[in-house]
Amino acid sequence: MPPDAASLSLHADLTVVERRVLDRIFQHPISHNLHWREVTALFKSVGAVELAHNGHLVFKLGGHHLTFATAQAKDLAADDVMSLRHLLTQAGWHAAPIPAVPAAEAAIAIVIDHAGARIYELPLDEGHHAPNETHHLHHAIARRQHDADREEDFPADHRFFDAIAKGVPADARIIVVSHGTGQSNEGAHLMDYMAKHHPSVHDRIARVMVADLTHTSVPKQLQLARDALRDALRDAPGAPDAIAN
Repeated sequence: MPPDAASLSLHADLTVVERRVLDRIFQHPISHNLHWREVTALFKSVGAVELAHNGHLVFKLGGHHLTFATAQAKDLAADDVMSLRHLLTQAGWHAAPIPAVPAAEAAIAIVIDHAGARIYELPLDEGHHAPNETHHLHHAIARRQHDADREEDFPADHRFFDAIAKGVPADARIIVVSHGTGQSNEGAHLMDYMAKHHPSVHDRIARVMVADLTHTSVPKQLQLARDALRDALRDAPGAPDAIAN
């Protein structure tokens, strides 16, 4: 259901990064790559986060509050995400809509895992054309050297993610299809890196989704991305009532 006018006014002052975090809280299926630090930053912006005397975190928003025990993991558990979603809904918040995008605008899919990334053209009308892969980028990095809580500090990470940014056509809407959860999800690392180093690319990422890339064919991966693109276009404010299926 599209957000109403009151909900849209709540989103007006959000930054692009905050909109992405809000969207991932409401994402279906539930996101397994939400970090406590980015959720805490969102709630500090729209409400308040307090540290109780017992060390628990108290999230406050619109006269409602929610208490969490001190987080032991970097990522939120599914139950934590659902609790935050309920708190936001109580306070009148919904997923933040992405900016309006004409259906005819160019779109691409970035299919990414720890080994590399492929960039494909993503027309809404798939027809009978073979997938058009425009770039195939390898991620040349020794995994054994990686800390489990890495923040893309290695030169190989910079080269890999910068090459992706360079391979993205100007003004194209982007769908990211990734693999795995938590620290093994390269799509989450890509989002973090683009937000810090390539905000113009980050701003054009309409959806980030997870698929079993090992057992999903390229045509199926692109169909999932195409469906996500249609959903993003439908959810955009001012979008036409019908998007080509």
